[in-house]
Amino acid sequence: MSDLATTQRRLWRLLTAPDGVAAALADAGDAEGLALEGWLGSDARATASTRLEIYAHAYFQRIHDVLARDLPTLAAALGADGFHDLAAAYLCVHPPSRPSLRHAGARLPGFLATDAAAAPFRRRWPFAADLARLEWALGEAFDAPDAPPLARAELEALAPERWETLALAPHPSVRRLSVGWNVAALRAAFEADDEDAAGAALPSPEAGDATLLVWRSRERVRFRALDADEADLLARLATGATFGALCEAVARRHGPDEAPARAAARLAAWLDAELLVRG
Repeated sequence: MSDLATTQRRLWRLLTAPDGVAAALADAGDAEGLALEGWLGSDARATASTRLEIYAHAYFQRIHDVLARDLPTLAAALGADGFHDLAAAYLCVHPPSRPSLRHAGARLPGFLATDAAAAPFRRRWPFAADLARLEWALGEAFDAPDAPPLARAELEALAPERWETLALAPHPSVRRLSVGWNVAALRAAFEADDEDAAGAALPSPEAGDATLLVWRSRERVRFRALDADEADLLARLATGATFGALCEAVARRHGPDEAPARAAARLAAWLDAELLVRG
């Protein structure tokens, strides 16, 4: 290993030490940071270890701020101290592994849901994992590939005999989430607060199972709750079901007499929301 690579690894370990540079140096038997003098300059204003401590703080703060930007409702719900502690605990387990900080929080929802190090946060904020999942899905929907949404005109020109085998698919930005807390209400209140100078407090978290839909339409990311019927149909659509198969599913739930009108209403709503592309 080259001297440069060795130095880089040593600096990385010090910069990312959970308890700070001074504690890491003490653990390494160099409490005065004398070994740093060969890597970093000192002067009358600051020692090498002080300079590195400043840089380490800036490194953490930058990632903390990115996480707070990507998960703003979670940051508001936990408060400044709670979110700071969450970011520190998360980064100890999952330090960034990709050059872009856009991906820094990718594993935070799973960390909150199952990691042993996140147990204190689950006890105090049991809704936090679901809220993180929703906000991360919003970011994924924003970054999802573009695809022209299916237009009414395309379907109006379709011959009647082709409707049964018509292949539809969700837009690439579509995400479906099963949650156990009212996180959609929390996010909606946060967005209203952000737009309203008067401000609005977040509602109290309440337990309750729901399926949420997230997607991008006209350059804006949107989300809403799904009823059981729509959640089932969109799940079928995601696995390649044809329009005929969707109609059969509606008929099994509501009877053949109601199926055509219900299927047509669902399709019209999806077209208006720009949820579909050709399969």
